[in-house]
Amino acid sequence: MLSYKSITKIAVYALLAILSAGTAFAESGQSSKGTAKVTANIPEFIVLHYYSTLTLNFETPTSEALGEGESVFSVSWEGKAEGEGLSTTSLMDAALELDGTKTTVNLSNVWAVRGFSKDGTASVSVVVPSGGDVLKNGASTIGMSNVKVTHGSSTDDEIEINLGGIAKGSATIGGIVMDLDFSNTNRSGSHTGGQYTITASTI
Repeated sequence: MLSYKSITKIAVYALLAILSAGTAFAESGQSSKGTAKVTANIPEFIVLHYYSTLTLNFETPTSEALGEGESVFSVSWEGKAEGEGLSTTSLMDAALELDGTKTTVNLSNVWAVRGFSKDGTASVSVVVPSGGDVLKNGASTIGMSNVKVTHGSSTDDEIEINLGGIAKGSATIGGIVMDLDFSNTNRSGSHTGGQYTITASTI
């Protein structure tokens, strides 16, 4: 027959065995894992930079005095004189000679575009609103025509450009080219009223 001390020892040994088994079970460890798919939808977005007002200051040409050679005049006693005088067809050329009174002006770096689009491109176009093709100073006018957008080797009413991203350092920069007609310009000073509108659209 077992004594009280023997029963106590058996109980203690059993308890230690259970604790040891529990400790071994905890040390074996358990884990689970899962994979999450992440999708980011980026909206189409575009930023257009442009000058809202452009003032074209034409350089001052050098003043000239052109000697037209010799001429002989016959003078009557009454004071009348006749001879080979100056005519518009015989005048010497001056340093400032506008070919057909029209000149093409190339304005570099007057717009910039940046942004996101589905294929990383955008279109940039320019139009002249009604009445925006004439600059006026009283009766003196300057005609503005053939306004186009430019970027690299592309020049047209509408061009396609690459978008490098939304950062300022990635902006695509371009220019404007236009013809100015001075055939009805007869006075100096500021001629105002010319306009053009630039549109940038994601593609």
